[in-house]
Amino acid sequence: MKNILVIRSSVNGASSVSNQMLDAFLSQLRAQYPSLNVVERDLANQPIPVLTPETVGAIRAGVTESDTQVQADQLASALIEEIKSADAVAIGIPRYNFHVPATLKSYIDYIARPRITFQYGANGPEGLLPHNTPVYGFVASAGYYSNNPDSDYLSLWLKQVFGFVGLNNLELIHTEGFAMGEEHATAAFAKTHQRIAEIVANA
Repeated sequence: MKNILVIRSSVNGASSVSNQMLDAFLSQLRAQYPSLNVVERDLANQPIPVLTPETVGAIRAGVTESDTQVQADQLASALIEEIKSADAVAIGIPRYNFHVPATLKSYIDYIARPRITFQYGANGPEGLLPHNTPVYGFVASAGYYSNNPDSDYLSLWLKQVFGFVGLNNLELIHTEGFAMGEEHATAAFAKTHQRIAEIVANA
């Protein structure tokens, strides 16, 4: 592995569990790949603008009639190029009110571009981003939600939306229940660190 794209979406900085899991993952990757090139996007400190009636035309149809539209088009192109250049993608995903942070939703709105990252064919939507790029989503949840289709809307949506643009090789690593007492937190972190070690060993 030569290049990894790291996307942070928590507003809690160093105290964020999803950021801590990303840091643990990067630490082990760097130990195995000393020359690893890391490109980071911190969506809390540098948020992606929400779509507006003006910018939606730039993202979805390439309309660049105003400075704002040109900037939106250029930002979306830069975000997509970062993904295409990465050998792997790692995303920190805190669960806010049962879903992803608004900053991450805006990021996805900018990379989901018709005829660039997806298209519609005779059999429906086809993702155009590299199918074999591994994407590791570090999901942090204060309670327990994973593997429960009645409450884990976040996981289902992430798999759908990343698959929609072609990033089918998505694995979600859940660190959950850490707000339910020390025993739960210890078990959650141990489980995630074990999975991180397994991923890095086979990277």
